[in-house]
Amino acid sequence: MSSNQNPIILRFDNVSFAYNDGKHPILIDSDFSIRQNTKITIMWQNWSGKTTIFKMITWELKPQSGKINIVNWNTIAVARQVIPRDQLHLTIKEFFETAFDEKDYQLDKKITEVLKVVNFNVPIDKQIKDFSGGQQARLLFAYALIQDPDILLLDEPTNNLDEEWINDLLTFLISYDKTVVVISHDSDFLNIFTDGVLYLNKASYQVEQYWWDYYDVVEQIAAQIEKEQMQNARAEKKIIDAKEKINFFSNKWGKMRKLASKMRDEVQEAEENKVELRKDDKTIPQFKIPFENYVWPIVTINKVWLMNSNHEVINYKLPLVMKKNNRYILIGPNGIGKSTLLKRLMMIHQYKENIMRKYKAIIEDKTKSDIIIKEPDTMHPEEDIAMIHNKVRVGYYSQDFNSLDMWMLVRDSLYDIAQEATDQNIYKVASQFLLTWNLLKSNIWTLSEWQKWLLCYARFVLQKPHLLILDEPTNHINFRHLPIIAKSLNTYEWAMIIVCHDKWFVDQLENIETIDLWKLIK
Repeated sequence: MSSNQNPIILRFDNVSFAYNDGKHPILIDSDFSIRQNTKITIMWQNWSGKTTIFKMITWELKPQSGKINIVNWNTIAVARQVIPRDQLHLTIKEFFETAFDEKDYQLDKKITEVLKVVNFNVPIDKQIKDFSGGQQARLLFAYALIQDPDILLLDEPTNNLDEEWINDLLTFLISYDKTVVVISHDSDFLNIFTDGVLYLNKASYQVEQYWWDYYDVVEQIAAQIEKEQMQNARAEKKIIDAKEKINFFSNKWGKMRKLASKMRDEVQEAEENKVELRKDDKTIPQFKIPFENYVWPIVTINKVWLMNSNHEVINYKLPLVMKKNNRYILIGPNGIGKSTLLKRLMMIHQYKENIMRKYKAIIEDKTKSDIIIKEPDTMHPEEDIAMIHNKVRVGYYSQDFNSLDMWMLVRDSLYDIAQEATDQNIYKVASQFLLTWNLLKSNIWTLSEWQKWLLCYARFVLQKPHLLILDEPTNHINFRHLPIIAKSLNTYEWAMIIVCHDKWFVDQLENIETIDLWKLIK
């Protein structure tokens, strides 16, 4: 039996759902089905509601009208994008315990077995926070698998993963004999194993279903959009021509006036024949990250902190001085310490900044002007290992967005980082990155992952950094935006350190040198 003839396992019947009291519709009377033992991709446009679909499948959200039928009460498990912050303190065992409503006396055995499936050999009493983003992605996948679901939902499963684990994941999914539904921006990954695509059309608020591989669907949708555009162009031309003749004939008598009346009917028919074009992703325009001059070394690294095969953190020599135009990418397997290196650099830098900020505040306090104040010793305990030099402005993109204050308003976050920007500058940059007035008034924690990504890059433009530290900067965006980001980074003339597992994106970056951390351990 071919995949598109398998029994239906889940069905949406005339489902409608909207946010903001109906002002932001996601689905309107939408029908689609998912068949047993198929691999389905949800293809989306940003803000179209892909995550909402997942939440409705798992009953986190209920439809406002229509029905969602899960045949024979098939079970569902989700491998989410990130582990919730309030669970990072848990051990691996405690984390897996939350997958079950009742105590499972075979849990240790099940954890051992599922960790073998994801090729992850670690003690189960280790805390989640001690693992890298890629290792946490494996745990999220294992968390879903240990529930042995009939329907497996994967939300951006390749985020933070190295090439080896992506290949392992592909091998598993191809041979997996149950239903899988995937949200991902990784088109190469999707094209290998996808049986069909659910496409969320933002113009009609309907889900369109296709039974071909991913790239075929992309081409077919592009052809359909072109066809709709041509249909509207022909109708518009007919309308314009008819209106010009109507204006002429309306001033005549007899048959000419009757002809004008007939042509008005034709114009109305042409207007009705125009189709509402599906709105493709709103894409940000090309942008440039400005900077201000700085003549001294920007970063000095003497050693790096890396984790060896015995899960021991050891310092390894890496003499490196970064100046203007130096651009490096760190590579190595998940868990070796790439993101840790970036975080420690920022930790040292922020420590010095905080000390100097307090010192400056004391100097500016006139009530203490009679006190003799010695400039503080700002040496961080680890500054002999690595440091970002004084007065360097750092733009930091963290894969988990922990560089953002989640309780701050989006607008305040932009003002806080801006270098002498006016209100006009702030709103212009916000608009460039699709941050609307309503979003500017929102707390950062309410934003989608994609909107947080937009905020980070808007902050870079306002900050004018001398150094960019980018930890998985392509997470949470679809492939249409990658060329824009790559081009913008290529025009950036200052120092950059990047960790990124998206091979296509890395290949677009110019004049970038590779530091293989795995070779240091060997």
